[in-house]
Amino acid sequence: MKKALASIVSLILLAVSLSLPAHAAVKAGAKCSKVGITTIVSGKIFTCKKSGKKLTWGKGIILKPIAELIFGSPEQSLAYENMKSEMAPQPVQELFRFHYSPSAVQSFKDHLESDLRVSMSYWTQVYDNKVLFNVFYGTEKDLDWLIDAWRPYGFDKNNGFAEDLRGRIQREGSRLNAGAVPNQSDSSHLSILRHSSFLARADGFIPHENTHIIQQYLSKSHKDRMPCWLREGSANLFGNFILAEKTNRNTYSLTKRNDMNSYLSGSSGVDLRVFTSEDWFKHLKSLEGSASGGCDYIYRFAYGSGLLLSELLMADGGFNKMMDFWRAFSLEKDWRLSFKEIYGSDIDSWYLEKAIPYLLREYVRISK
Repeated sequence: MKKALASIVSLILLAVSLSLPAHAAVKAGAKCSKVGITTIVSGKIFTCKKSGKKLTWGKGIILKPIAELIFGSPEQSLAYENMKSEMAPQPVQELFRFHYSPSAVQSFKDHLESDLRVSMSYWTQVYDNKVLFNVFYGTEKDLDWLIDAWRPYGFDKNNGFAEDLRGRIQREGSRLNAGAVPNQSDSSHLSILRHSSFLARADGFIPHENTHIIQQYLSKSHKDRMPCWLREGSANLFGNFILAEKTNRNTYSLTKRNDMNSYLSGSSGVDLRVFTSEDWFKHLKSLEGSASGGCDYIYRFAYGSGLLLSELLMADGGFNKMMDFWRAFSLEKDWRLSFKEIYGSDIDSWYLEKAIPYLLREYVRISK
């Protein structure tokens, strides 16, 4: 690990020394010679920018240590290592039954099947369902087809899921990329409604949704009992990990940053970065409910806040404890009691003593 890190640092420093010219008296607002050139002075990287007719150095950005860029906080690094040690991918048999709409895009169909197979290969030690899991995929043109395709399986009998998707089609337009494993007391399914112009790409979307399949399986179709921060946050945790394992480790830090800031694209108007400890406690208590209201995809609170809480649980307790916690939602008992039995602390004390200090530190670190 140290040798690899040293090599990375050496390569970056070499690239800097070869590509960045030396400049005297470099400081914000001073003159520079060419737009786009950069230089490093006193731990900051300065970029030459055009301001009106003048070329001047920008304010400068503090360089973070290379280890922090790749491995993040100590808790992040430990959480990643715990997942890596317990989730070695293994070959899987066919686990899904695919249903495609008439206008389904072939490139995404191929991507979906490949990415689900790879994602499921990381879960072989806990997922051994012998029944093929139904997966439905259509475009923004296909909601009526999707409703008809669900009918033989008895899905969405009250039409609530369909109406939710109808609203998303109207609100999101060409950004539509809706995936869900509905909270229902049967075998459930994965449904994807995606805009036809949305190109297939390597991201955490499918590994995230696949994690919901595992949650539903281990909780015996009761993942709806999970607090919102756990349901969505742990799906982001594992989705980002699997994506990083397929690409490179630094991808985890980049996707984590995006998830932590995703609430900014929501409609709440809240800025988590200025929260006090008291604000965070109230916020976390609000994320203990179901997917409706302030913690769903509209406000997007659970995705970043929950990711950090799940990351902390993974760092402190490891993979197997988290799987035990998911299984506990199948029981007819308050999940808070299960949390205390598994992690040795009542949930409010854990929020105050561990989770909130970590949230505060990470939002400061990521914002630098």
